[in-house]
Amino acid sequence: MRVQPRNAYYTGAYAVLRNTKSGSSFPYSVKVEGFGRFGMGKSLFGFATVTITEHMVTAKYGTKIINGPVVQKKTSGSKKPEEFVEVSKEKLDAVKLPKSFDKLKEQSSFYYHGEAISDYELIQTAVARGKMEQPPEDAKNGAEYAWKAFEVLVKDEAAPKYGWSDTLYSEDGKYTFTKDANGKYKMHLIDDAGMGASVEDIANWMMSGTPNRNIETRYLNYLRTVDPDLYEKAMQIGTEVRNYGFMEDLYNQGILSEMQNTYDLGLLGLLFGKDAEEMRSLLNKCKNTGNFLELLEMYSVDGARSLARLREKQLKSGGIV
Repeated sequence: MRVQPRNAYYTGAYAVLRNTKSGSSFPYSVKVEGFGRFGMGKSLFGFATVTITEHMVTAKYGTKIINGPVVQKKTSGSKKPEEFVEVSKEKLDAVKLPKSFDKLKEQSSFYYHGEAISDYELIQTAVARGKMEQPPEDAKNGAEYAWKAFEVLVKDEAAPKYGWSDTLYSEDGKYTFTKDANGKYKMHLIDDAGMGASVEDIANWMMSGTPNRNIETRYLNYLRTVDPDLYEKAMQIGTEVRNYGFMEDLYNQGILSEMQNTYDLGLLGLLFGKDAEEMRSLLNKCKNTGNFLELLEMYSVDGARSLARLREKQLKSGGIV
């Protein structure tokens, strides 16, 4: 018989095998490698490395399309509705357009402040707000003036919703403008009703940790098209949230220590400028409400760079990741 000293350290690997017959709450198989010491308490390892594999993701999340909850039915714009500059009916009526423009009263080519107003009223609005000169009486090409009105009222007023993004949103969230390879902006119409989800809804599903394969491809392609910056950040945040979820599972099973759980939370918190306890509270709030959108406002580009550098250094040194 060999008795180990109470505080003796040990290193090794530990495998958890999924037992479908027992109905265990632990949903996947995993191999953990690390170190601990005898008499440490409830956890098996003080610190350990965990390689998250594809089979773990499949076992935990399955392969069914689950999408997620609707948390914001309408895509938000770069301004709140109360911040819109509106023009009174009297000022609109005071703008007299050429007779040849009357046919524009029956055409609605654009949205303005959330409504599909006529091209005629769009031009009136641009003139009344001093955004463009009144068309001369002999002007013929009304469509050209309608496009100009759209540019000065909608495109020129568009702005990013997030400090880390280059994607421009119209004030009402009906359009986005993204840069192409040549640096020119391309316009996209936001179709919340047609998609059955807002841009924020899709990003929220991704940030919750749900793998992309469990979200309908049409939603992912749509978000990637209308706001590639948001797609990229939502995917990054979702990956980190999902990875922490695996580490939290192991902590709850008594395999990883509370010390490592705090450390892992601290790593996640780097993305949002939060310490471990603040991140725990924030993440619990997001999970309980099913709404992770708050993370977008807190996302830190500098924090993300710091996390990437730390992980690169750890991987090279063979330390804990």
